[in-house]
Amino acid sequence: MWLKSAMRKRKLTMDARVGAAGTLHLTPDCLENAYEYLRTTPPFRGMNLPHADDLVFRVMGARDRFGHFRGRYKSVPDFNEIGVSIRSVNSTDLLMATMAHEMIHLYQHENGSASRNAHNAEFERIASRVCRIHGFDRETF
Repeated sequence: MWLKSAMRKRKLTMDARVGAAGTLHLTPDCLENAYEYLRTTPPFRGMNLPHADDLVFRVMGARDRFGHFRGRYKSVPDFNEIGVSIRSVNSTDLLMATMAHEMIHLYQHENGSASRNAHNAEFERIASRVCRIHGFDRETF
């Protein structure tokens, strides 16, 4: 009996989180958990990326992009920021692909290989590997 009640509460909670057309309810905690999951998988686990506690995760409302990476967040200079757009990212698959994309930017920033051209040859090489391993569409990544 208690199980039925618990499951009903869980279903109601889950239904409240999911909006029309599969829209995710993104929170900074969701972004942090996506980051930490990917950080434990190849090729990210070999990149020595910082723990999520050392980053700022921001949910933004941008319509013109899925996410962004900002090196050394201005108001907290010891932290980098990864932002994901709640208006553009509406599925778990897209959340994970967007997070992986921004993690490559983080990797390049941390290793000094980022360039003014946001997607240099190293980025493209790593992105191809990430897409191959995780099954992301390379054309839209």
